[in-house]
Amino acid sequence: MKIVQRLKIGLKSDFNKNFAVLFSGSVIAQSIPLAASIILARIYPPEDFGILAVYTALVQIFTSIANLRYEFTIPLPKEDEDAINLSFLSIIIAISVSLLLLMAFILFTKPILHLIGGEKLGNWIFFVPLSIFLGGLYNMLNYFSVRFKKYKTIAGSNILKAGTGAVFQSGLGIVGLRHSGLIIGNILSNLSGNLKMIRHFLSYKSEFKAVNKNRIWKMAKRYKDFPLISTWGIFLNSSSININNFFISNLFGVNQLGFYSYSYRYLNIPLSLISTNMGQLFFQICADCHKEKRDAKKEFISTLKKLLTICTPFFLILYFIVVDVLAFVFGEKWRIAGVYAQILLPLFFIRTIFSPLSMINGAFEKQRLALLIQSSIFFTNIISFLISYQLHLKIESFLHLYMILGVTTYTLNLYVLYLVAIKRI
Repeated sequence: MKIVQRLKIGLKSDFNKNFAVLFSGSVIAQSIPLAASIILARIYPPEDFGILAVYTALVQIFTSIANLRYEFTIPLPKEDEDAINLSFLSIIIAISVSLLLLMAFILFTKPILHLIGGEKLGNWIFFVPLSIFLGGLYNMLNYFSVRFKKYKTIAGSNILKAGTGAVFQSGLGIVGLRHSGLIIGNILSNLSGNLKMIRHFLSYKSEFKAVNKNRIWKMAKRYKDFPLISTWGIFLNSSSININNFFISNLFGVNQLGFYSYSYRYLNIPLSLISTNMGQLFFQICADCHKEKRDAKKEFISTLKKLLTICTPFFLILYFIVVDVLAFVFGEKWRIAGVYAQILLPLFFIRTIFSPLSMINGAFEKQRLALLIQSSIFFTNIISFLISYQLHLKIESFLHLYMILGVTTYTLNLYVLYLVAIKRI
């Protein structure tokens, strides 16, 4: 009995220690662009951030499926050789997806730019596949590091990525490159983010001899539900988050998109700080539960309590100060971004709670359920857009509608995740 208790204490201690490593690294990583944003807001006009938002929306939507979700399987196999083969499979798929998208952008440049309201993006659309490949490589390296619990490596990579982006975006803006400076800085940031983790990956090169096409194919079939089902779920999730950039650009113009994207960008900081790091650890714990064929009720409730304890006071305080803070820090012209941020705060609160807990679907191989959940979120977003379009709503009304429908949908799906944890579905 004492051994079991020690084991539980050890697991809890490891969770808290690893979360502290990831969280502290993310705090530093997020503080860098936050500090740089004070400069960027005075260098670039809102329109330039609107153009960047269109670019990053395309990148984020397709980066989410750049590996067809095989990167998600890397921590799952018992044998390291299988994980190595899954890593190479992820890279091969990322290269293929990027090349296919490049061909599509070359063949259908004007229709795509018109569809997403990105005419001002111009030829920078041809760099989107490069950013997608770099994102896909990062996905693979990140989960490879998670498998071997190299959380300091992940934290260091995030810091390097943030620092590179801040330096180049500020420097290129000062010399007058406008939105081009923001996009170049974004690309270089994604490139640098891979450098630290790739060193850890290459330290296993002696085991690369285990990589062969037969074993890769075997792993591809073993985890086929991830590309066949999970891919659609994460694609819908990423689309539901990023598609608003296209909606707002088309309905309200790229200038309003600039204000919206700036508010979204800094509301996303706590989401990144808490959800990504807590989610990686929660995924690993749930994967262990799945291997041991037991439920994750205690782990789910414990993680939910941690999230509520961290998020509730933070978001509550932020709600009352966000408008004045953004106006003071970034300049009075950005006050409208604070208004948008205040409207969206309840949605970001529930999303910050939901996102890490949703990792249980992948760990328990509930890809079909994850697809249903993400479909509900995606179509809720589409409904908010269609209602706004038909009623000719102003952007503030659109954001209120989007927030209310989103909070309702995420809350209902949070209960579904609990049912997964107790193995009721």
